[in-house]
Amino acid sequence: MTRRPALERGSGSIVTTMRRRGIVALTASLALAASLSLAGCAGLGEAGSAATVGDVQISTDALASQTEEIQEQRGVPAGSADSALTLGVLQRLIITELVGQAATAQGVTVTQGEIDAATAEFEAQLGGVEALRAAYLDSNVPASAIEGQVELSLQVQRLGAALAPDADPNSQQQAVVQYVTGFGIQEGVTVSPRFGTWDAGTLTVGPLPSDLSTTVTVEDPLAGILPAP
Repeated sequence: MTRRPALERGSGSIVTTMRRRGIVALTASLALAASLSLAGCAGLGEAGSAATVGDVQISTDALASQTEEIQEQRGVPAGSADSALTLGVLQRLIITELVGQAATAQGVTVTQGEIDAATAEFEAQLGGVEALRAAYLDSNVPASAIEGQVELSLQVQRLGAALAPDADPNSQQQAVVQYVTGFGIQEGVTVSPRFGTWDAGTLTVGPLPSDLSTTVTVEDPLAGILPAP
């Protein structure tokens, strides 16, 4: 009997860890939930840069596209103001890019065939394509971004093995967290003041530097990076 993934939207849960044929997700310390003070009705506005990771720009168009896709897949009018969702997606995009760059720096590669095989395995575990999409959607990952999150999971596994080859899985995970944190400080991560500030120590988007009144909690954007069966 296939069980529903233990991923609840709105729960603020931390990243779960899981080993399926050696695939290890990010640890909780890689993405702590952040309490943010945000204006309740601001949209994404004009095109531009939402964040940069090293020399790579994450555009507001890319951020808006994923946010609107999530809303559409949830049956919510696309473009509806949802500050927590926007910040959660942005944080995920930053960490995904940061881990990708860190993996490249260590010579870690993942092939399309490996991504496809892992995706097929997750689909089988969860009961099909729609169940997999639903699991990721619960964690603010739209269908178009699932492949990238599967790739991220594989990169994390291989980074851990490369950084701490003789260590146990938990120690490998901590090695990845430490390396990615240091790599981010070295390469530089910036977030547009329209969205918040980057906390390099916790790998999170922090409070906006302005006098705002509405407090919301940004869900862990990587919860469900690897759906648990």
